[in-house]
Amino acid sequence: MDYTLVYLSSSVGLLSEDEISGILAQSHANNGSLNITGILLYCNGSIIQVLEGEKGKVEALYNTIARDTRHKNLLRLFSAEIEQRSFPDWLMGYRTLASHEFDHLQEFLPFVSNPLSAASNKDGAVMGLLKSFYKNNHRN
Repeated sequence: MDYTLVYLSSSVGLLSEDEISGILAQSHANNGSLNITGILLYCNGSIIQVLEGEKGKVEALYNTIARDTRHKNLLRLFSAEIEQRSFPDWLMGYRTLASHEFDHLQEFLPFVSNPLSAASNKDGAVMGLLKSFYKNNHRN
C-alpha cells in the first residue's frame, strides 16, 4: 500500500524561476529513483507539497526536505496510507500560483490560513482539490 504526505512551508525569500527549476530538476532525479510522485504548489513564498510512495521513502524524503534551509515553518498537514496515488505519473508536478489563485485556495482549505485548525482530511478534500487544480493548470 502506498502512503501520502502533505506539508506546508514558507520559503526564506521569494524563489526565482531559476531556483524553482533547480528544485524541480533535483526532485525529478531523486523522486524517479525512489518511485515517489507528487505535486508542488508555490505562491509568493508559500509552498504546499504532496509526496506519494512507499512510506519509509516518503518519510525519509520529508525529513530531508525538513532540513532544507531554503524554507522554514514546515508543517505536516496530512499523512496516511492510500489505496492509489493521486499523482501517479508526476515525479513532481509543479505550479506557481498567482495571489488570487492562492486566495481562492484558502477558501477551500482553511488550514492554509489557519494551519493549527482541526480541519478533517478524511474526505480527501486536500487531495481532490490539489489534483483538480493541477489537472487544470499544470506544467512540467
